[in-house]
Amino acid sequence: MVYTSGIYKNGNETLMQAQKHKMNYVAHAIDVKKGDKVLDIGCGWGRLLQHLTDNFGVEATGITLSSEQKKYGEALNKDNGAKIYLQDAMKLSERTDIVPPGGFDAITSLEMAEHVGIKRYQEFLSKVHAMLKDDGVLYFQVAGLRRKWQYEDLVWGLFMGEHVFPGADASCPMGWVTTHLERAGFEVQRVQNLGSHYSKTLAHWLQEWRLSKDSIAAKYGEQAWRRWEVFLAWSVRIARQGSSTVFMITATKQGQEKPRIRSQARLVPQER
Repeated sequence: MVYTSGIYKNGNETLMQAQKHKMNYVAHAIDVKKGDKVLDIGCGWGRLLQHLTDNFGVEATGITLSSEQKKYGEALNKDNGAKIYLQDAMKLSERTDIVPPGGFDAITSLEMAEHVGIKRYQEFLSKVHAMLKDDGVLYFQVAGLRRKWQYEDLVWGLFMGEHVFPGADASCPMGWVTTHLERAGFEVQRVQNLGSHYSKTLAHWLQEWRLSKDSIAAKYGEQAWRRWEVFLAWSVRIARQGSSTVFMITATKQGQEKPRIRSQARLVPQER
């Protein structure tokens, strides 16, 4: 129940091992510390909240638009203090009962912003900027497209837009995303392209989907199961060849020297 791309160290990991690599990458990117107030926008089923809370001792808050995700996430995090709200991200800044005075120490958003839409993308990032402490860190993982597109990219995108993610039109090239981050007042500190790892993740999802065919088709119908099989199988190739990808971006507020230096001080890999 982690519907974002994993990270594969050697390619032989299980799906959950790859997801743990990703969640540890996020923790390192935001330089998480015990007691930090962390917001996860589009928290999904609450797995990242659980990981950050149980392993790093943060005070985690998640928001989602899905009542089923909220229910599942609260059961997953019932004993660790993480809080999940059914809340529109565009209106979150108005909730003084959720946003702490001065803002959050770190904000994460994993593969959610593409659903905000192009028209409201800048507004969304500006609101995120306002909810982050001046010395805070943003981890922003977002689906993207290559700028020099091929015909297959267009056909796949039209299929996805009609059958899978209607209205998710803000999957854009990296330059477009980073430009909007900068316009919102962020300075990008680190960027990774996760595309081939996303392809491996999709292949794992496809395997699980096929193994669960009987139960899924019985509940939702053969056509619905087949639609997602086509989408997942096609997306394995799309992500591998670069038609679609995932960007992993770490950013701090422009003009804030301490978090800038702190982020850049952790570039040397761990010695072995």
